[in-house]
Amino acid sequence: MARGFVRRDTLTKDTLLALALLGVVTIAGGASPYFLHQVVKKYFKDRDEKTKRARAKRLREMERRKLIRFTELGNGSVRIELAFQGKQLVRQYELEDMQLKKPAHWDGMWHVIIYDIPVAQKKASMAFNRKLKDLGMFPLQRSVWVSPYPCIPEIEFLAVIFEIDSDKCICHFTTRTIPREKEIRRFFNL
Repeated sequence: MARGFVRRDTLTKDTLLALALLGVVTIAGGASPYFLHQVVKKYFKDRDEKTKRARAKRLREMERRKLIRFTELGNGSVRIELAFQGKQLVRQYELEDMQLKKPAHWDGMWHVIIYDIPVAQKKASMAFNRKLKDLGMFPLQRSVWVSPYPCIPEIEFLAVIFEIDSDKCICHFTTRTIPREKEIRRFFNL
């Protein structure tokens, strides 16, 4: 392996995100030692046997790491669900992959985010600020950000992740005109 090359563990990420989408998975035959292979075959679209075996092995490893939980039901079936740590990891993955959805045609409205987060939450404020930059928003001032794209769901998600009271600390509005509009249009290639 080349020096400096870091392989991301996409199998765990893909498996956790798929389980998060599915919610709770229930499968019959939980007493069978091959029930994880049945889960992989039924709920995942892996084609080759090597990947199927690797995913089944990863499911068992994720249970040991307390990312998922297996619960045997009375009728001989097994319920598979995300544990608390698994949910936390899914939220982290969603945060890493989050992007603003860019519509095909801009509606001419600017979406402005203004926030004032208390000093007691300085780390949350810095992380929120960094993520707004990562989302590609334009910094009009230190705590005033602008985007030509709708962003309310993403802002609400960030507020939940960083434990910011969005009703008290974050304000969102839309407007047709904005200061420094030429500069902002150039920034967004509009």
